[in-house]
Amino acid sequence: MPIQNRILLAMFLTVPGFLALGLDEDKEAVELDPFVVVSTGTRTERLAEETPIRTEVMSPELFLSAGTRDLAAALEYLPGIRSEANCQNCGTAEIKMLGLGAGYNQLLFDSQPLFSGLASVYGIEQIPTAFVGRIEVVKSGASSLYGPGAVAGVINVLPNEPVVDRQRFDLSWESVKGETFASSSFLRDWASAAGETAFSLYGQFNDNSAVDLNNDGFSEITEKQFYTVGSQAWLYPSENGKLSVNYSYSWEERRGGNAFDLLPHASQITEKLTHNWHRGGVSWEGFAPESELRYRIGASLSHVDRDSYYGGVGAVALPGQDGFDADLYSAALEDARLLYGYSKTKRQFYDAFFSKRFGEHDLSWGAQYQIDDVFDEKRNDLGQPLRSDGSVADFSGQDPIADGDFTNLGFFLQDEWMPSTRTTVIFGLRADQHSELDDWAFSPRAALRHTSSDAWTWRASIATGFRAPEIFDEDFHIEILDDPTRTRNAEGLKEERSTSYSVGFIWTPAGGENRLQVDGEVFRTQIRDTFNVSDIVLVDPDGNQFKLRENAGGSVVQGFEINTSYRFNQHFSGEIGVSHVDARFDEANEVLPGIFERRYLETPKWTSVAQLRYENDNFIDLFLGAVYTGPMIAAREVEGTLNRRTTSFLVFDLTATKHIHLQAGSKELHIDLMAGVKNIFDERQPDLTSGPERDTTYFYGPRFPRSFVARVGMDW
Repeated sequence: MPIQNRILLAMFLTVPGFLALGLDEDKEAVELDPFVVVSTGTRTERLAEETPIRTEVMSPELFLSAGTRDLAAALEYLPGIRSEANCQNCGTAEIKMLGLGAGYNQLLFDSQPLFSGLASVYGIEQIPTAFVGRIEVVKSGASSLYGPGAVAGVINVLPNEPVVDRQRFDLSWESVKGETFASSSFLRDWASAAGETAFSLYGQFNDNSAVDLNNDGFSEITEKQFYTVGSQAWLYPSENGKLSVNYSYSWEERRGGNAFDLLPHASQITEKLTHNWHRGGVSWEGFAPESELRYRIGASLSHVDRDSYYGGVGAVALPGQDGFDADLYSAALEDARLLYGYSKTKRQFYDAFFSKRFGEHDLSWGAQYQIDDVFDEKRNDLGQPLRSDGSVADFSGQDPIADGDFTNLGFFLQDEWMPSTRTTVIFGLRADQHSELDDWAFSPRAALRHTSSDAWTWRASIATGFRAPEIFDEDFHIEILDDPTRTRNAEGLKEERSTSYSVGFIWTPAGGENRLQVDGEVFRTQIRDTFNVSDIVLVDPDGNQFKLRENAGGSVVQGFEINTSYRFNQHFSGEIGVSHVDARFDEANEVLPGIFERRYLETPKWTSVAQLRYENDNFIDLFLGAVYTGPMIAAREVEGTLNRRTTSFLVFDLTATKHIHLQAGSKELHIDLMAGVKNIFDERQPDLTSGPERDTTYFYGPRFPRSFVARVGMDW
């Protein structure tokens, strides 16, 4: 670790101690808030301290103070979660939770799984924080309520239902190695005086320049233009019913590689992607007073289509470069122009949930039906569909790379028993019939919460889950230049089955005036018939390159997490969280030709996050954040070697926000002025590969270098 990081880390850990020396002078009692209402873990509203399913909550205040613009950046400050970059060309990012990749966690929008296929690959950067009311995160054991794919946990993005009329506008600017990132967002809320209707309209617009981190003429951070607009409405036509409707549309175009002034296929390497993402839903929540039955019935739809290009002329010199050969370049163009593509995914989701109280028991039951359509085909520079051999097809869909329909019908039953205010016990069972499985998949779970004293609360859970052998989000990600390489399922691929265990505690010492809270958890997830994608490039009879997803026996992901929060006085508060993960297969797998490894790739054993905040509305707010990522194993696919111990990283972010309050008649105008530095010491991968034939997937560590950020926000 560089000496400057050691110094700043010491300052980070010791400054709160000096501040605490003056604690006795601050007579005002300052408490952590234990009264947050959460719903994701059990699908019934409970105080956070009362639910057996540990649920962490992220608020918009963190997004504003830390200067985050999207979901991927916001989640970086949550212990046990990493936003990881996967590719130098396209800049994809995935969320890893408790050592497991994106395919093992469920991303929900207002409790609906609208992130599927292409949305899972690119969508976490297409969810702006402008409209988010809060984010609830459940780590491990959510599968019996949310179905396939929730083995590692659930991330639920929840909007804020307006209660007053308000509007907010934000404009931010960021300088990243001399290149400019600009962003603007707006939020308009309406709420009727009687409370029978509420409406939100929001939008966000981003424009990012490409960034070349190692000065080789090829970008590591993509050029990207993005906008999203959306609306949400809440209607109360009766005293015991609420209708919710939402719709949003996102458009994004990103390009990485070199020679941005040329057509994609005329460059040495380009990955260019254009996404159109429609998502929306409608739900009815009701309460029947005569039977005390609560219910929610909903339907939602997500549709993503993508025009793509991945390729180029490779090492062939471009016009104007040394060694340019017109004939060689012309021949390379003929092959490069055939590397365009078109993909689309559509998800329909229908959900019915019921809950009724029987004495000490809250009984919940329901059904869900999910339909996924997946399509992917080659095209040329004229937009014509191609057969696998490169010839022009007669019609779209004649010879696609992927064309699949998957359905899942699930039923669940849950009993939440509270024999006393100190104890809650949950038993749940989910049954799923997936179109890729011959038999029903049954997923039971149990959880316990017991408060043994005013200071100690204990939690324990056991849960089972599965992942069906369908087409996955990473199958859409192209990696190798010479011939686009994708991932295919092996013949007879079986579903993964998982069993997760966790034991944890919350300690809030009575003598600390609720200023201090420590929580910890030990977890273990056993996976049978683990999916493993070989890094060995195979070739089918048509000459297409691909990787193979196979069942690789069992694997275990286990570890622990310790988090501490402390409020020193009415202005200063701090948090620090440390996570340890050991993720490995039962037997070594061949990850590269002739190279076997048991440990999961790109999964650091140690990670940590910390925050120190000074909040003074009459003066200034300060935010100091730190994210530590320990060494990991990374594959150099082009070289055919493993880096068995990458560099560790300690990233510091520092921002300052000034609040200005103005009175204009009966209205108040609030202005926020923020400035800061992210990744202060420019921590990033030291061994990036270079040139047109670089290893684009050998890409790890912080997603962005040092950058300077400024933001102005107005709320009235």
